[in-house]
Amino acid sequence: MKSLASVLLLIASSRAGPTQFVNQFIGTTNGGHVFAGATLPWGSVKAVADSDSGDNQGGFVSDGSAIRGLSPLHDDGTGGGPSLGEFKILPMFCEGGPSGCDGREASRTVAQVQGSAKASPGFFSIDLQSNTQAEVTVTHHTALYRLTFQNFTADATAKPIVLFDLSNDLSHSFQGGQQTFQELDDETVRIQGFGTFGPSFGEGNYRAFFCLDVPGASVAAVWENATATLVNVTSTPTTFDLPNNEGGALVQLSDDFLAWSDKTVIVRMGVSWTSEDKACAFATSEIPNLDSAQFETTRKAATDLWDATLGTVQLDMEGASDEHVELFWSSLYRSYISPTNITGDNPLYDSTEPYYDSLYCIWDSFRVVHPLYAITQRETQAEVVRALIDIERHLGFLPDCRMSLDKGLTQGGSNADSLLSDSYVKGIRAGINWDDGLAAMVKDAEVTPPDWTVEGRGGIERRKTLHYVPQDDDTPGGIRGRSASRTLEYAFNDFGIALVANGQGDATSAAHYAEVAGDWQNLWNPNTTDSGFSGFIQPRFINGSFNFVDPRFCSPVLGHTSCFLNDQGGEFYEASSWEYSFFVPHDMATVVSLMGGPETYVNRLDALFSNGFHDIGDEPGFLHCFLYNYGARPDKTVDRVLSVLAANYTTAVDGLPGNDDSGAMGGFAVFSSFGFYPMAGTGVYVLSTPLFKTITFPSATAGKQAVITTINFDGATTNKYIQSAKLNGQDFTRNWFSHSEFFGAGGTLELTLGPTPSTWGTAEADLPPSFSVTKSLVPFS
Repeated sequence: MKSLASVLLLIASSRAGPTQFVNQFIGTTNGGHVFAGATLPWGSVKAVADSDSGDNQGGFVSDGSAIRGLSPLHDDGTGGGPSLGEFKILPMFCEGGPSGCDGREASRTVAQVQGSAKASPGFFSIDLQSNTQAEVTVTHHTALYRLTFQNFTADATAKPIVLFDLSNDLSHSFQGGQQTFQELDDETVRIQGFGTFGPSFGEGNYRAFFCLDVPGASVAAVWENATATLVNVTSTPTTFDLPNNEGGALVQLSDDFLAWSDKTVIVRMGVSWTSEDKACAFATSEIPNLDSAQFETTRKAATDLWDATLGTVQLDMEGASDEHVELFWSSLYRSYISPTNITGDNPLYDSTEPYYDSLYCIWDSFRVVHPLYAITQRETQAEVVRALIDIERHLGFLPDCRMSLDKGLTQGGSNADSLLSDSYVKGIRAGINWDDGLAAMVKDAEVTPPDWTVEGRGGIERRKTLHYVPQDDDTPGGIRGRSASRTLEYAFNDFGIALVANGQGDATSAAHYAEVAGDWQNLWNPNTTDSGFSGFIQPRFINGSFNFVDPRFCSPVLGHTSCFLNDQGGEFYEASSWEYSFFVPHDMATVVSLMGGPETYVNRLDALFSNGFHDIGDEPGFLHCFLYNYGARPDKTVDRVLSVLAANYTTAVDGLPGNDDSGAMGGFAVFSSFGFYPMAGTGVYVLSTPLFKTITFPSATAGKQAVITTINFDGATTNKYIQSAKLNGQDFTRNWFSHSEFFGAGGTLELTLGPTPSTWGTAEADLPPSFSVTKSLVPFS
């Protein structure tokens, strides 16, 4: 019998779209760094209140901390230092007007009304203890704020003020800026300008531009440090420079205006990466009016767009728990926040190609986010691929990471190669010059960049002779370390090059890169033992000798925070040898053999989890939950996925096990709910069990709908193991499927579920492909 909540949920779902199930506060504490505010899918503007918290990489933190202001630029779920957060505004009451305001961040920060924060896709609001309320909705390039001065009374000595902060981004990296005041024809004060800042996980600096319109103004002032100076605002622009001090603007609202407007002002801020003029053009074209009707129209348009975007997945939610419905849609929603589409607003080079920023970082997102786009948002994925190839054309190399127009730090391999190969084998072609794409991938493999800290690969000259990256690599021009994990990643990146080369008819390159994709075996040390198991990936020196690294090191039980991006960061990046020794997605059969055969391999996977060596809070840990399929135990994949989800994911504010990383952490929950997982970079998906009765992908390939449906579905509470399967009515025994046969061709995959493990998917012929077995690239395509 259904719960009342489930009944109400199903009734509601018939009346409205999936945005009703999105909880934007999941992961806003405990290091999730989730962006909880207002944005559009891949929107340039991401507006939210910025918390005075040490955990504020995403802006707002659900820890009750005070609020510094609301800003229009953010990233989602990043690690590293706080990102963006410039151009804050804040409603205030100041005694006597601007002269009574102390605009400095530490002085003006105001407590929130606890429990007042609310959010829905395209909207955020919060009440402040200053008797003010701030709401915000957005278009692609513009934030529209509705500020309410709740205890305003005409002629009071405390005056209503809109503060603008030019200088304080989240990481306090301000390097100077400028603001210009002007009165518009409608007696609105316009303040436009720019600031220069530093990126949170990259090199260089960037300039962002703003255009702020405040109606109903009676007085305006500039502030610098603790001093405010009145400005004579006329139709003639007046410009003020701001060096490295704190500073910005103060706009006092007239008593008559607030009395007429029911204590509320609608404030508009356009943002551009190119110029002040473009920021103003975005603002006026995207949001023509400054009134509450426009606010509600803009908010509804944002919700409608989110419903349409989320609607590329359709669910029969009967039998699923309310919490899992909320977890799924919230996770899917976050997968579409980043990267940021700033096509047409790219100041770096002239191009007619798309440009996407906040690729932060591909090391995280290539595993689940971009494979998700390949079946739900193919047009967007095609644009991302085009943007990456265009970055190589103009800036020299494919990036592994970008943010704020700057080159981001490379965490591991050149994983744009795997992102491109994933799209290629899944038939994404729209507008893409794949000859240029393949050339860019080959350049990664063959040419050492001047600064391989931020692009391309390092250690490749030594690898060409040794067939591994040595621990004592002497290549100049980059952060050292990570030699073992980079060797593994380069090998898999090369397998992606082989897949694209094969598809493009370059048989020679395909054969070469398929061969060097086996280089990882040169780091396999059969004599390394731990916890009763033998054989682990270990770093080697130029002279060929192995260096022992405890296989547990960098796992949750030993030195968990010791393997980051620095010269002393060790030879594995953000995961241990226990995890990395399983990272060979293109040839798991060899891994199974080296580990001692299927039984020992499965036992070793069990030990990875039971001994606490596994870390689901970091992206390298995603894959392992599904790897039992290679050991002919798809039932244990089901058990592991369900247990990991139950132990690490909730709908609470601390409901994520790690940084959301541009939707990657949510992407794992999405694929776990689908009941299959992508071997990203290839066309292979391994099966577990769906967590919804029927899942429909109406646009996985143009004109071809793909459907996964189940018999005996009960939310995977009892009937969780696949007993048999049919693909388009034909018996299907494999515990994996290819993109081309299901999403590419369209059709229905029907899974019959039962309460006990079966023999389905356990025959040798039913296991996912491995290159050492197939000797062919075709099964991966």
